[in-house]
Amino acid sequence: MNTHNHTLVFSINTDAPVDYLNRWKELKYKCETGDNEDIVENIKGYCKLECNENLPYLNRSEGGLGGGNNSTNKQIRFRTDIIEEYKKDNDIVLEDIDCDTTMNKWTYQELDDLIYAFIKSANKYVKAECVTGYIKMISIHAYNDNYLDSDSD
Repeated sequence: MNTHNHTLVFSINTDAPVDYLNRWKELKYKCETGDNEDIVENIKGYCKLECNENLPYLNRSEGGLGGGNNSTNKQIRFRTDIIEEYKKDNDIVLEDIDCDTTMNKWTYQELDDLIYAFIKSANKYVKAECVTGYIKMISIHAYNDNYLDSDSD
């Protein structure tokens, strides 16, 4: 988990009926503009892991889950719509933010549980089972000029 940045990406089926797509766009807007505390609480209600179920709402402008201290608490935040490019896609994105300590990092089991819970919550919101999700990973070294030149990592 220390070698890659992780992002949870959710989308609706491209062939979903217009009324489902409209509800998805409404959900995306709420998630990306910080009006998402009720959505987070709903997500937590579908979590199977007690540690996720008990995560506090992340009281930041973008919202999300996790403790409020960047040094000691892991967090997962909604992507905000302030960047014009994000308004063009149809994804809802949660970006993980690990704390500075090695003790409090996200596990794949926790991220999978959040994916499951978000999909359940989003399907309920759009009133159909048409939402999918996955973990997107990118190496923390991917943008280094010599990324592939090293035998380590």
